[in-house]
Amino acid sequence: YFIQSNLSMTAKRDTNHVNDLLRQLSAHQLSNADEGEISRVYQRFTRMLDTQSIVCDESQLCEDIRKKLANTKGYNVAHKFTDAYDNLVKLNGPKNRGAVLYFLTLLSNSKSRSDVVALLKNNNTTSSTQYSSRAGGGRIHHDTMSSGRMSSPPCVVTNREVTVKNRYDALTKPRYASAVLSAETFDGYTEADLVRDLLFVFQGIETNAIRWNASKMAFIPQPALKLPKTKLDMACKLAELGYLYKQIKSFVEQRLSEQSYGLIGQAFCSAILQELKEYYRVITVLENQNSTGKLSLHRLLVWSTDTLDHLRLLCSLVHQAGYLNGGALASCLHTFLHYGDPAYHYLVNQILHLTTRPLREMLRRWIYEGDCSDMYGEFFITVDGNVPEDLLWESKYSIKEEMLPSFIPKVMADKILLIGKTINFIRTVCRDHSPINFPFSTVATNNQGLNDIIGPDLHTHISEVYKITSTHLIALLKKKYLLCEHLTALRDYLLLGQGDFIQHLMDLICKDLTADAKDVQPAMLQSKLETAQRATNAQYHHSDVIGRVNVIKLEESVKDKGWDVFTIDYVLNGPLTVIVNQESKEIYLGIFRMLWSTKRIEYGLRRIWGRTTTWDRTLSHIMPQVKEFRHQINMFCSEMQHFISQVQYYINFEVLECSWKEFESAVNTAENLDSIIDAHKRLLCIVSERLMLNQEHLPVLTSLYTNYKVGNDFIEAYDRAYDALKRHDMIREQRWDNINTRTKQGGWGTNAAETENASKEDTELKSTLAETSTNFKTIHASFSKSLSDFLKALSEQQDDSMKFLSLRIDFNEHYKQKHGTSFNTPYINRTKSIVI
Repeated sequence: YFIQSNLSMTAKRDTNHVNDLLRQLSAHQLSNADEGEISRVYQRFTRMLDTQSIVCDESQLCEDIRKKLANTKGYNVAHKFTDAYDNLVKLNGPKNRGAVLYFLTLLSNSKSRSDVVALLKNNNTTSSTQYSSRAGGGRIHHDTMSSGRMSSPPCVVTNREVTVKNRYDALTKPRYASAVLSAETFDGYTEADLVRDLLFVFQGIETNAIRWNASKMAFIPQPALKLPKTKLDMACKLAELGYLYKQIKSFVEQRLSEQSYGLIGQAFCSAILQELKEYYRVITVLENQNSTGKLSLHRLLVWSTDTLDHLRLLCSLVHQAGYLNGGALASCLHTFLHYGDPAYHYLVNQILHLTTRPLREMLRRWIYEGDCSDMYGEFFITVDGNVPEDLLWESKYSIKEEMLPSFIPKVMADKILLIGKTINFIRTVCRDHSPINFPFSTVATNNQGLNDIIGPDLHTHISEVYKITSTHLIALLKKKYLLCEHLTALRDYLLLGQGDFIQHLMDLICKDLTADAKDVQPAMLQSKLETAQRATNAQYHHSDVIGRVNVIKLEESVKDKGWDVFTIDYVLNGPLTVIVNQESKEIYLGIFRMLWSTKRIEYGLRRIWGRTTTWDRTLSHIMPQVKEFRHQINMFCSEMQHFISQVQYYINFEVLECSWKEFESAVNTAENLDSIIDAHKRLLCIVSERLMLNQEHLPVLTSLYTNYKVGNDFIEAYDRAYDALKRHDMIREQRWDNINTRTKQGGWGTNAAETENASKEDTELKSTLAETSTNFKTIHASFSKSLSDFLKALSEQQDDSMKFLSLRIDFNEHYKQKHGTSFNTPYINRTKSIVI
């Protein structure tokens, strides 16, 4: 206590007061002596502190003093001494601090006045060399707190404001690492010396007796040791602890100096350091036992068995997982949980829990904020910053398979990806910054669940957050961006679902589309399209829907008509482009072109039927050849009308209606945006396949368009014949009007010239009708042949609905018998009407 008090006072005053302290010390030691004797003792004390013969290791002296105070006065007094000494160093105390400490140490060991006199007589002793820089042998002294846990490392750190790296160096750098080994003389080397040296080896420090062999990567006892072989074998086994410690320490030192190792790697090193602290506690206990003489080699071997297994496991973790990073490191650690030993399982679980702390924080920020701050590439979600905003959902975020921890299944990883992607999509593309309504209980539960990232409840927590975010996004798309209304508009306009609008539009633009493609004006067609919208039930669509329908003129060829370059486009923007992207629009364009071509044939045939009916009332009783011509037209129209009707039935009821019904059901029950996107892709895929628009059905589609071309040729030939008949009828009506007028005036109704002209006109009309009749026969034969080819191509398809289309078109096997073609159609028992 006196030593500690004196050091404390010295730290507070100037070094010139040392003499006053020595005088007080002399009076204290010689309390009954006269003043002369006290003065002589004071002078001898002064000479002892001024002598240059005392050369000592100041840090070793402090260590011994602290240990003595801890054993005699308690740990609190030892800590007070440490604080006082640190303050003395900071104040740049007396230059002979080592001599003062040595002097006070010797004085404290004096138990009587005679001991003090003997000390004064031997003031020039050289015994102080025991505190000089030692060789590799000796004991290691560690500080311990009252709780029993190690508070300071094997070396002494006097500066309380050291950096984190200095603290780590202080934790791992032994005090005697730079000690100079003395000569290899082992006379009188005992088991106690071996135990003492093994305690050094446990910290990776070689001694005179046990040296580090770099080639064999092991601590090996020197051959000159004169100890029994059994003891040397036990020493070799115990020396493995030093090798393991050296490997672990070197790994931690190397990795902590590498910033690129990442946050998860740094957390792994921190977890290893936590285990090394427990290792230091074990060494402290062993040294304490050794200082009391109770530690034999056999006891050291027994007490170190569990520690050896512990370090072996740590070394295995370091070697196998230490050179990985991120999620791959966590996956490697997770494989060690398969050990059957409960102690191993507990240790690995603790290390894994500490290591995955940065991963848990990344996961929390991703699923609640959509933030993927991963500067070292450790998270299993990767972000491509070069992807534009309109491709955010498809391409910006993805899973990095090599960083996906093994304790997170792929299904859960997909949900985690969708959660963060949904949040970013809402904020960036939908421009919606309103908070997502996570219940307080959900947030608290998830934060608790994320603390146990490999626990069974993680999947439940992720599923709940996934459901909330996905529901929020779908509700936003339906309410703010009118998802269902726009999808219905696609059905009505691009898939010709709004029948009255399409019919009225054709009536308005028929004459424009009959002209050459180069003469078609898109602006005029757009105006008529808007007129058709206002005149039909399309006017009741949402205002945001009506303004998105546009007319587009395709690239034209030389012989194209307006029908060939006309198409309708539906403009979408914002988040809905994720569902209906550019690729989907191209598919819609192909579907619209096919439906429009079919509708064109139907419209032309219906117009022919109307005009032919007019012939019955006007020309048939005047021109008998017209009646025969009309019969030929009706037969051909009926045949083609049957074909078009069956094709339209197949398109509308077996393809579009069924597929769209499934799509609507999928949209209404969708759990997330990906479900809607997949349902839409599936819709277009099914429709394209059943409408024969893919590469596999190209021969069937080509045959179908051949029939359409023949039908268009027939309609054009009929229009020319109709125009000729109409022109002849107008001339005839004019001639009869002239005859009636002249007759009423009392003159002749006609003359020879008019009669001759009328005869020529009748002859030209008969010639035109005969030529048109021949042309119709040729077209009819071509249609019959192309339709037979189409039926054969249909019958060869794997899809039963296409085979039944072939069966319905050739229900009476007319084309099969006419062309001698065998169709692979399904057999129908007409009596029972059962499909076999």
